[in-house]
Amino acid sequence: MRAIHNLSKDSRERIVAILLQKRSKSELAKELGISPASIVKFYKGKTHASDITIQRALAIADNEEKQDILRLIIEDLAGSILDILSEYQDVDSEKLNLLKKVLEERDKRKILTSLDLI
Repeated sequence: MRAIHNLSKDSRERIVAILLQKRSKSELAKELGISPASIVKFYKGKTHASDITIQRALAIADNEEKQDILRLIIEDLAGSILDILSEYQDVDSEKLNLLKKVLEERDKRKILTSLDLI
């Protein structure tokens, strides 16, 4: 997943924390194919998990963890896009316009749902 490469260090730490809620550090290290010392370094923010480690994290995550991780990835990437847009408001691209339309439609559906119109 190409998006993983653009994840912040904070999100990488939080992904490890999500997985540690149901596993010990040594269990997680074994499942990810890395050393327990690496898990400790990730958890303490001394280093961050590589793209490959994050991909493995998604592969070993149960459904609940996977949903939490994917939500975290989406929020992190969306935050980055919003930061760019707030700084460079005149940016225009086909994909950006498509993303805006998707988000607008989602917001409309949320409003209609909250009003019990859907």
